[in-house]
Amino acid sequence: MDDVSLGNRIAQKVLEGYRKLGSSCKPGTRSNGVKEWTVLAGIVAIDKKNSDLRLISIATGVKALPDAFLHRSGGKMVHDCHAEILALRAFNAVILDQIAYLNSNSDNQIDLVERASEDQLFHFKDNWELAIYISTLPCGDASMDLLCQDESIIEMQDDDPIQFVDPAVTSIVRGRFNYSRRQVVRTKPGRFDSQITLCKSCSDKLCQRQVISILNCMTWKLLNKPVYLKYLVTPNTTDLLHQSFYDRIKVLPNVPLKVLQCSYQFEHDKHSSEEEPSAMSSIKLYSTPESTVEQALLNGLKNGFYTKGNKPLRRNCEPAVSRYAQWQLFKTLRPEFTNATYLQFKATIQDRNALIQDCRKLLSPKGWISTSRDDCE
Repeated sequence: MDDVSLGNRIAQKVLEGYRKLGSSCKPGTRSNGVKEWTVLAGIVAIDKKNSDLRLISIATGVKALPDAFLHRSGGKMVHDCHAEILALRAFNAVILDQIAYLNSNSDNQIDLVERASEDQLFHFKDNWELAIYISTLPCGDASMDLLCQDESIIEMQDDDPIQFVDPAVTSIVRGRFNYSRRQVVRTKPGRFDSQITLCKSCSDKLCQRQVISILNCMTWKLLNKPVYLKYLVTPNTTDLLHQSFYDRIKVLPNVPLKVLQCSYQFEHDKHSSEEEPSAMSSIKLYSTPESTVEQALLNGLKNGFYTKGNKPLRRNCEPAVSRYAQWQLFKTLRPEFTNATYLQFKATIQDRNALIQDCRKLLSPKGWISTSRDDCE
């Protein structure tokens, strides 16, 4: 199968899943007549034996929480609600669900994961290759060359302090400041007068996943080897994508993304400057064809559960892809960590942590600015 056909099949699989989402998971038209837009992403498995496609997760979203919100999260608020990151979180939640199924049904099998020969470990089946579809170029470095074509952009000197989160860390730039500067770490885009988010761009996160893998610390602990994306599918490809993803980390051991172009356009993409980004995000997990979870998210929580200010979060507010929800399931699989907090456990995954540090030192040699701690029990 040629690359164009494969890219189109993957895109079509995700778009078909999106069309089946409930209306609360999609952008709408506001009372003043302004239309909303969003970004769509999905993780698709390709069977190497017969080229069949298996949809694992889909997500929409363009928002990230201000760092100041995290003090009351306790792992329940999803900080980064950009579609591609939600889709990756949902992938890990599906893997946890499948492992939990195997753990409770010792004589049964399931499609993505199997028991490994090593004690307490599982294996992502070798017949699957993985692709991520994104309806537009990821925010950050991968989309900077398109933004640079905007003639209204104001020129900025590379040493202008306004562009930095911390003037001492000049290898991390805030949002879309200084568009012409390439191959630097960027935070999520946002208005200059908005509360700052320290969440890194989707380009930076996907770049690192070529080294770290797409597993989180919990699935890393449960699987016997890392799992990587093979393809990135998008309708908007540029010559600089190779630089954004591969060139930045090529000195480290990595599994490079292969970019596939598709011809399908997403119906709720941004079509004009009058349209506004949707505040809503959404996720759908396909743990099995018979077992799916669909949730709309607002401000990092399940829709309808957000409380303003410093009020305590409401019971059962956490999305299925939240740190808290995944940590609770993980502890049922590995009860020896019952008395540990999430961050205490994460600190024990030394091989994965070493890869993360290698990436950070390479991508931002002037230092790293982390988001606030968000721990849970």
